[in-house]
Formats: sequence, C-alpha cells, structure tokens
Amino acid sequence: MPSTSYLDQNFKSSYYHEVRPTYPVTLINRILQYHDEYHHSHGGSRNLLLDVGCGTGIATSMFIPHFQKCVGVDPSESMLQVARQDYPRATFKLGYGEDLVSLDNLEKGTVDMVIGAESLHWCDMDIAFEQVYQLLKQGGTFAFWLYVQPEFVDLGPKANEIYYKYGWGPQYMGKYLTPEQRYFFTNMGGDDLPERLIKQKFKDLEVGENCSSNNQHSEPFLMKGQITLKDFKRFVKSWSLYTSWVKNHPDETNDIADVFIDELMKECNVPSEETLLNIEWSTFYYICRKK
Repeated sequence: MPSTSYLDQNFKSSYYHEVRPTYPVTLINRILQYHDEYHHSHGGSRNLLLDVGCGTGIATSMFIPHFQKCVGVDPSESMLQVARQDYPRATFKLGYGEDLVSLDNLEKGTVDMVIGAESLHWCDMDIAFEQVYQLLKQGGTFAFWLYVQPEFVDLGPKANEIYYKYGWGPQYMGKYLTPEQRYFFTNMGGDDLPERLIKQKFKDLEVGENCSSNNQHSEPFLMKGQITLKDFKRFVKSWSLYTSWVKNHPDETNDIADVFIDELMKECNVPSEETLLNIEWSTFYYICRKK
C-alpha cells in the first residue's frame, strides 16, 4: 500500500467525515440494478457486501438498506472508530485491500458484492483485484468509483489550472502522490484498467468515464452542488496530501490551503470566501462480475 497520512494516529478522521461529499444516489442505484440484472436470473442475492477502504463508512452506509450484512474494511483505526459510531448496523474491520482473504469470518466465494469508493488507488490494485476475486461468489459484483478534480463552473479554466498546480502537480501537495496515482486520477483510471480487470477474470465490464456536464450521457452520475471557498478550504484540509505537506513543512508561515484559496480568489476574481459558487465533480466508475 502506498504511503498515506490517513494512517497517521493524529489524522483527524471525524473532520474528514464531516467535510467529505457523499455519492450520487443514482450511481448507487445503477450498481444495484447491474447486480440484480444478473442475480435475478441466476438465483443470486443481496446477503453480504464488502466495502474495501471504507474509511469512515460514507459509502458503506448507502448500501446498508439493501444488504442483509455490510462489512467495511480499512487500515485506519481512527477512521473505523467514526464508522462504528455512526453506522452501528454495519461491521467494520481493520485490514488492507491487499490481504482481504485473511479477514475473520469472510470465507472465499461468499461475498455478493464488493465496492470501493475513493479507495482503490491506495492499494496495489492488481493484488487487491485478485483478493476481491477470491472472496466474491461466482457472478458476484465488483464496483468501484472515484470523483476527481472539481470544476468550478463559474470560474472558468483558470481555476482548473490552479487546482492542478496545488492538488496534482509535483510542486505542492501533489508531490505526495505516486506517479501511478497521479496518472490514475488524471486519466480516469488509465487505458489499461479494463484489461487488468479482464486479466483477473472479471467479465461484463461497464465503465462510466468523464461523468461531467460536458458529457450529456453522464448527467445522472454527476456530483454537483454549491460551495463557498471557505468550505472548499475545509475540504482541502481533509486531504491526506494536505496533512503530509503540513507534517513535512513545519516551518512554513503560510498555510498551504490558505495560499491555494487566496490564489483562486485573486486570479478568478472571487470577491469573498463566502461567495457561493457552483461546483461539480467529474466521476468515473467501473462495474464488473466474477466469471
């Protein structure tokens, strides 16, 4: 697993849980529909779901009404403490995506669905895919998705350039991404990802890429809303990249999140941190079945 400050004992998991956006209900419904399309004709079920890299349980909670049992696994005990407190109907276990088969009370070939929301880029994905394959029932569903760089609809391309500079680029917080992670995020998973899933014996692959307002066919899965730069700054401070930057720059007098937002305001003529802005997150998702 690549290094991440999410595993630090001092990481503020409750703050992370408070400021992170949730996921489109339409996407959750599509995953469930995909699952049922196969299982209604093959005698499948909604007994057991596993959420890999569940964090504070945001995605897990959206599937609790639909499965008899939901299990979340994450390597951060502080994240799991928040999840256990907020979602007592689910079970949360400490563990890694690269070692799922060693989890207690999860036998090979018994899981109906495995999901991963904003998480698999923290794993060695080929190993995690193989672990998922072992746990799933035949025909079981594997679905994972991410939101990527947000689009400030009102601010134009300059805002995107500034976001990349501080969030993805190697000069600032992006230096704490591996080259593979940066490629994964900025290329909707990468051209080779479908091939890697097929190599691991998954089938019936459905890919939703570039789910933004620029793609009229993806509107149902778009994450969008309104936000102030004050609240967006709080979101930036929930990043593991931000925590890593602060940890490694103890003598910096200016908070990197303040510098980031100040430049956005100046270059994009935003009068105040309290100005309400339209924002949308592009998303991409992959859904497939075990052969």
